[in-house]
Amino acid sequence: MRFYLPRLTLGLIALNTLTLLILQADPVRAERWGFVPAQPTALAILTHLFVHASWLHWLKNALFLGLFGWYVERVLSGWRFAVLYLLSGLSAVLVHWLMSTTIQPNLYKEGLVGASGAISGLVGYFAMRFYRHRVRLVWASPARWGLAIPMWVAVLLWVILQGVGAILDAGSDAPAEVGYWAHLGGFAMGFLLAILWGAGSAGERDYLLQRAEQSLHEGAGGDALRWLQPLLSQTPSLPNAWLHAGTAWALLGDREEATLALQHALQSLLEQPHPDLSLVSEATNLMVELGTLVSLDPRLLERILQIGESSIEPAIVCRWLEHLLAYTDHPSRPEWLVRYARLLQKQGQTQKAHAVLEQIASEYPDSFQAQMLKLRHP
Repeated sequence: MRFYLPRLTLGLIALNTLTLLILQADPVRAERWGFVPAQPTALAILTHLFVHASWLHWLKNALFLGLFGWYVERVLSGWRFAVLYLLSGLSAVLVHWLMSTTIQPNLYKEGLVGASGAISGLVGYFAMRFYRHRVRLVWASPARWGLAIPMWVAVLLWVILQGVGAILDAGSDAPAEVGYWAHLGGFAMGFLLAILWGAGSAGERDYLLQRAEQSLHEGAGGDALRWLQPLLSQTPSLPNAWLHAGTAWALLGDREEATLALQHALQSLLEQPHPDLSLVSEATNLMVELGTLVSLDPRLLERILQIGESSIEPAIVCRWLEHLLAYTDHPSRPEWLVRYARLLQKQGQTQKAHAVLEQIASEYPDSFQAQMLKLRHP
């Protein structure tokens, strides 16, 4: 699994930290950058997101931003993450302003600062996208979960706490230091965007794939297929799901079903403008192990070999070709021999590559490939 670097999240952490350092020596400017409902300005609506009352205030927000930002940025494109963060921040300040002018006037002349409203939007998106995940509350041992609750329950409890805090704060003479209404406003926007962007179905898909992977790791092919069943009927096809299905059928000893599933996986992968090369390699390697790579549609097989030659490690593609070359009566064997020689040459195995070229001339003297070799090496 490749490590993902959350550049936008780290950038926001750095920007907020830098802002705190700059404004620490200028409290007047810091107060001016905060949002005051009695004196709203367009600039303060944006700048309040990057101003914090103290280092402790920022450290608490940075912890949540790092935690939720890492997960959310990993599953969203850069522009969607930015839209989610900014719109959640705007929603947070709007709800805070509305509450200060209606049911909680003690907020009207108080400044609102901090990134927590925008971060609450990340929590809202996270709640929908990862609702199937579980939060560990008590560790039974380092290797066991112990007591855990579903993510949606943990987030629901957090929302309830924010709501209770907002209601209690509305009845007090002096406002609390926590922006409860801003938290709820940011969360609502994040949750709404998650619905609009289909985060729930994506979360369900990831959960089913994760459970299937776990079953495969345990050697339970039948269980893996049960988890995958809802995904295999989706359109467009999900390459990951079909690849896992092929692995599951292989574990169960059904070579025919495994081959069909892997064909589906490769077909859907190669229909994409930028196929995942690791998945292409994994599916092709499994077909080699099953001894069924040669059964692929010739055009599909040709595309796989083309991608392999240009973008996959030569030693891996050589293994594919060695498997194919065992079929001595196949009409594409001369072309496969040429490819094999070319890859050997790329790996520095010049002598072996030369022997393969001589094999083409001796076994297929009338082939197009042999004639081309004569032209190049008369």
